[in-house]
Formats: sequence, C-alpha cells, structure tokens
Amino acid sequence: MNRISVFPTLIFAFILLAIASNTPAFGSVTEYGRSVEDLIGAFSIEKTIQIGGSSQDFLSGSEADPLSPPRSLSSGLMADDQAPSLAGLVIEPPSIPANYSQPVNITLHAIDDQAFFGAEARFTGPGGMEAVALFPSASITAGSAKDGWYNASIILPANQTGEWRLESLTMVDREGNRRILLEKELEERGFDANIFVVQPDSTLSQFT
Repeated sequence: MNRISVFPTLIFAFILLAIASNTPAFGSVTEYGRSVEDLIGAFSIEKTIQIGGSSQDFLSGSEADPLSPPRSLSSGLMADDQAPSLAGLVIEPPSIPANYSQPVNITLHAIDDQAFFGAEARFTGPGGMEAVALFPSASITAGSAKDGWYNASIILPANQTGEWRLESLTMVDREGNRRILLEKELEERGFDANIFVVQPDSTLSQFT
C-alpha cells in the first residue's frame, strides 16, 4: 500500500476516534439517569409518609391533646405496639347531693407492658352536659408505670339532678398506643361507672 492510499484512511480513523470520545454511550447514561431519579423519588415519598405519620400521631396538637405523648424513638423487634389494659375503676362516692360542690374521686388501675402515659374518662350528664377526668402519669398513687393506680377528682354541676354516664375511657401509653373503651364495653367487663346527682333528702344508698 502506498502513502497516498494510507493517508485518507488515517484521517478517517482519527475523525471516528474524536467523535467516539466526545459522544458517551447512550444506553449506560440513560439507564443511570433513570435509576437515580427513580431512587430519589421513591426515597422522598417514603420519607414524607414516615415523618407525616409520626407527626400526626405524636406531635401535631400535642399542646391541645393531653393524651399525646412525646415522639417515640424506639423501633425494631422490641418496639411497643400494645395499648394499656384496664384492670380496675372505682368511683367514690357514686352518688352526690345536688347543690353541693362535692368532688367525685375516680381511681384507675392501668397495666401496660412498657409505660402508661395517661387516660381520659368522659362523662355525659343531664341535658347533654359533659365532664372529663384526666389521669396523667404524674397522678400515680401506687404501683409503677407498668402496673399502677392513678387518681383524678372532678366536680360535677350540682344544679341539676340526674345520672352521669361514663361514655368512654381512653388510655394511652408512652408509645402512643391507645385503647378506647365505650360504655357498653365497660359494663360488659363489670365496671359500673355511673354517677348520680340526687336531691339532698333522697336516699343515696338506693343508687349504690
């Protein structure tokens, strides 16, 4: 082969080499870009759901809701997912005379596998009136956070006689697990949690 025929071939080879060096492989670049975008999108969605769920369950409205514990950091196989259990409920006295500001003491016995946080007893009275008794963990009178007795005291409006019924009892542990017991469930478990406001000359024992 002479020099005249080789020279155009070398020039053509250099041109192809220059084009190849400036043009990346389309397949690899496209696949890499798609995989990065897909990973970023999936991670962002998962993170949003997790943060939103935690915030909704434990943080939002925590100042207004006394049954919202601080955000939990526990995770894994040992994470607490069991709500507290009701072991006892005592109301003293079960009947109070009208026109007297006599407090009603309520004792709650709660059991939790990790730690009890608080409870709320919501009563409905004559004319649709409501009364709420709160049991924060600080109100413990005996036992421990796993098995303790808690006390609350309320004063009912005494200007109207009638029956106050325990509409619901909500118990929460420090992980945010909730158990809500309604009136029918409490009765089925043998907890008679009604309070009567009666005339002073009535026989209070008839309601006990």
